Amino acid sequence: MSIGQRIKELKITLKITTTEMANRLHIPVRTIGSYERDEAQPGPKFLNALITEFGVNINWLLTGKGYMFISSKTEMDINYVAQVSEMMKLTNEEMTGLMDILETDASREMVLKFIEIKKGNKEALDSLINNLQGIKAIYG
Repeated sequence: MSIGQRIKELKITLKITTTEMANRLHIPVRTIGSYERDEAQPGPKFLNALITEFGVNINWLLTGKGYMFISSKTEMDINYVAQVSEMMKLTNEEMTGLMDILETDASREMVLKFIEIKKGNKEALDSLINNLQGIKAIYG
């Protein structure tokens, strides 16, 4: 199934029209139509809008893997990935790779610790150091 087909499936599940989706996402109707026909690939702005407005699991949209909607547990992860994707101008393939990395709890926790460290959370830094020391002891 293509991204365009998944966008159609999303609209059916949400019970909304293309016009309603366009209005809620603040994008032209023709843009959604081009995505549905697979004439264009959605960019980070559209993907982030789907996350924010509808709680769509972007990994599902891009790859068909996982659930259509994100759980509250992964919402922060996906919002962060969308922001990173936009800042770094990642391709859909690169964003999908990043989402695949975040699929496992261990990887997700590691990435979230780095985010917390960047915010100045010393406990997250201490926890990360302890985790890395444990990994070193095992594989050392």
